Amino acid sequence: MRLLLPCLLMGLLAACAKPPAPTAADPQAALVAALRQGGYVIYLRHAETAPTPEPAVRDFGDCSWQRNLNAQGRAQAVALGAQLRALGISAATVESSPFCRARETAELVFGGEPKVNPDLFYHVSQTPAEVAAADAKLQARFARPPPAGGNVVLVGHAPTMRDISGVVLPEGQGAIVKPAGDGTFLIVGRLGAGGISAAGGS
Repeated sequence: MRLLLPCLLMGLLAACAKPPAPTAADPQAALVAALRQGGYVIYLRHAETAPTPEPAVRDFGDCSWQRNLNAQGRAQAVALGAQLRALGISAATVESSPFCRARETAELVFGGEPKVNPDLFYHVSQTPAEVAAADAKLQARFARPPPAGGNVVLVGHAPTMRDISGVVLPEGQGAIVKPAGDGTFLIVGRLGAGGISAAGGS
C-alpha cells in the first residue's frame, strides 16, 4: 500500500501536467490569412442605393437615370474599404458592372477606378436568355483561379449571384469564392459590416 499511494500520486501529477488538447483553428482567422495570400474571387454587391425607378437602360456615362448610392451606401463602402485594409486584404484586380452604383462602390472600397466588365451587367429588362448567359459567364469566372498571389474582386448585382449559388446578398455585402480547380467553386465565406465570416472552410 505504501508503494501504491506514491505511484498513484505520481500518475495523477503526470496527467495534470499534460498540455490541453489542441483546439481547432479559428476558421475566420484562417480564412483571413488565406485571403492575404490570394487565390480567391470576392463578389461584392454594390452598396446601399436610393430607391429610384430604373425601367430602361440608357447611357452608362450618365448617372442621372440610374439607381445610385445614397449617403448611407457611400459610408458603407468607405467603411468596408477601411475594414479590408485593416485586415491586410487587397485585390490584384477590381472589376465592376457598368452601372454607376457598382463603379462608385468599387472606387470607394478599393480607392481606384475599376475595370468595367460588361459581363457583370444585370437589369430587370433582360430576357431570360440574356440572364442565363450572364449566369453562365459568372459561373465560369468563379471557377477560374485568379493569377498567383492575388485576389479578384467583382462588384455587381444580387440576382446573378443568387441564380448560380443560392446566396442572396444584401446591398454592400459580398461572398468569398474559392475556385476548386476542377471547373467548380466553393462559397467559403461572407463579407459585410461585421467583417469576414467563414462558411465551410477555405
